[in-house]
Amino acid sequence: MELIQSDVTVVGGGIAGVCAALAAARNGVRVALINDRSVLGGNASSEVRVHINGSAYHGISPSYYGREGGLVEELKLRLFRYNPLYNKKLMYSVSDAVLLDLVYAEPNIDLFLNTSIHETGMEGGRVAWVEGLQLASERKFRFESPYFIDCSGDGIVAYQAGAAYRRGREASSEFDESLAPEEADSYTMGDTILFQTREESFKVPFRRPDFAYDITKLSFFENLKKGLNSRALPRKLGNLGGLWWLEYGGQLDVIGDNEEITLELRKLVYGIWDYIKNSGEYDNVDHLILDYVCPIPGKRESRRFIGDYTLSQKDLTEKPPLPDAVAVGGWAMDLHAAKGIYDEAPATAFHFVPGLYNIPLRSLYARDVPNLLLAGRNISASHVAFGSTRVMATCGCMGQAVGTAAALCVGYGTDPALVGRDRVSELQARLLRDGQTIMGMREETDPYFTSGLTVRASSQRRYSNESGTETAPLDGGLCLVLPVCTDRAESVEIRVKNGGNSSEQLQVTVYGGERKETYIPGPELKRCSLDIAPGYDGWVQLELGCERPADDKVYLVLEGSAELSVYCNEDKPVGAVSFLYRPEYPARVRKWDKSICYRNMRPEQNMYAPGHVVNGYSRPYGLPNVWISARREEAGEPDWLELAFAEPKSLEELQLVFNSQLDLEHFDHPIGPLIKEYNILLTLADGSERLIEVRDNYLSLNKHKLDAERVTTIRLEFLATYGWPYYEVFAVKLYAPKA
Repeated sequence: MELIQSDVTVVGGGIAGVCAALAAARNGVRVALINDRSVLGGNASSEVRVHINGSAYHGISPSYYGREGGLVEELKLRLFRYNPLYNKKLMYSVSDAVLLDLVYAEPNIDLFLNTSIHETGMEGGRVAWVEGLQLASERKFRFESPYFIDCSGDGIVAYQAGAAYRRGREASSEFDESLAPEEADSYTMGDTILFQTREESFKVPFRRPDFAYDITKLSFFENLKKGLNSRALPRKLGNLGGLWWLEYGGQLDVIGDNEEITLELRKLVYGIWDYIKNSGEYDNVDHLILDYVCPIPGKRESRRFIGDYTLSQKDLTEKPPLPDAVAVGGWAMDLHAAKGIYDEAPATAFHFVPGLYNIPLRSLYARDVPNLLLAGRNISASHVAFGSTRVMATCGCMGQAVGTAAALCVGYGTDPALVGRDRVSELQARLLRDGQTIMGMREETDPYFTSGLTVRASSQRRYSNESGTETAPLDGGLCLVLPVCTDRAESVEIRVKNGGNSSEQLQVTVYGGERKETYIPGPELKRCSLDIAPGYDGWVQLELGCERPADDKVYLVLEGSAELSVYCNEDKPVGAVSFLYRPEYPARVRKWDKSICYRNMRPEQNMYAPGHVVNGYSRPYGLPNVWISARREEAGEPDWLELAFAEPKSLEELQLVFNSQLDLEHFDHPIGPLIKEYNILLTLADGSERLIEVRDNYLSLNKHKLDAERVTTIRLEFLATYGWPYYEVFAVKLYAPKA
């Protein structure tokens, strides 16, 4: 048996495990990363093929700017960079290679693939070692380290260590959860085997394997044929990436009955494909092939281990303060029917989550095994809360949090619970420095830099969106959300058109909001109407006359007839967002792909000033927190940002955070606002200069290790985006050498 000693052992190479290993390694500790499959990624790998979803919630998050930062953001941008077909679920082997490349590039990570952990050793109530077998090489390993991170999904290390855990659904009374059943039971969410179809240029027959079902004889067939209960076979079948609702096993033991569940899912997959190909109910299927069937199921739920805090429904909906917040979630409470496809209930129920919420460190370690951290679907959460936290981008955020916490544990020789008690501010500061999103948390710029600092820019975008390219009728209702940085909002102009032959009334309702991280209309502030003359085409002034709301935004709901419309375009001014107004939805608004034109907000709003890049925020939170240049064809000379110090400074590291359209969950094209080419010009006290040129950038967080002395000026020159007419910078972050 080979002995592997490291500072931290990470078991599980899914998105949570990869992020945990990367975070720990990049924070300077030695990591052993163990995965029982031949590729990394877990449910996101080529073996299972699930998208990396998270708090952006398919791009319809009530937070609007909901996508996670940090390692998850880096991972997604790298995936798209190397596999532009990732969002179409193609070239998955390339996506596998991206994850391997990230891990292989870290000198502090030793990777062990195809290695299954079968035994955990305890000493004094702590995990002392785990033993694993690498099947293909027939090598046996013992992994020893002072700290372990269980990202295995099923919690194999925590389970073997004897950590207390939950399974199934808690009674509603345990955590006062309205979405939980009245009585507790052992039901979990089931598993799914995905598959991939492809169209050929010639006919390809399909013969159903003998073990597969004739699905026309199964109990759910008639409901499936009618498309009931959120289960319907699509009519477009080329490049189909599977059926998420083809689920089974929640009523069984998803671990102990794994083989039975896998066989049942295979019977279903091949049976459904047989029906599609051979029933005669589908047109244009002769050339379709079943190109790939995943060899293993994607698991949704099994064991959830108990930490010092159990995240529950009200933590997601009411968002109480969590002083040890280290990660975010935001997916809906997505609770699948326990019996899967055999259940008579809908396949799932998406219960509303009002945007981003925080996850505490206390939910990310086992309370009864002091050196064991957790990340992924095994964390301390109720079944209801788990319906949201289980998605992979959220799991990756947890991974970054516990990997960073483990590095602190190593550095101070302490345990995770004590880090959460005594050193949580340092942990949060490290996470923010590495781009992690913690809802509402601001990264304070070192006073060493802010004293005497001036920030100026070549240009600044006006707080307006004037060039209407089309009109949108108001019979359905639209909502324009405008951030407000002054104490009051008095008025704003919008451009309207009455295409009818009679006067039309424009109904305007002004709402405030209550939470800075969301775009949800709250209390009504004012209601008024304007008569728009027949044939009128021009600007009208809306009287707001309100104080700045708690969330720093006013919501202008515009309603009228089909003859009355507003001008809009496809511009996306950061912070100023337009929605479809749908009061029947929990958030009352729905995402729209247009922006309503506006101008002349009074008092004047200095919304996109260069000084915002050092305010401590790296994304919109109430206010946009961004510098935006003037439109490039208006600016003339190349655009720049300049930071000047009253006295020379020592600068260890400079970080730049660019706009990567955080409202998107996934993307099929390069992200337009990302800054592709830029220069960094340092001026030193002796008058000398140092130039750093960056070309072909594709990341939103750009770290530059400078180790520069006596810096007087930092000038950032912006040369190109991926097609966007503005340069948009959220943050310029400055770090001094450690004392």
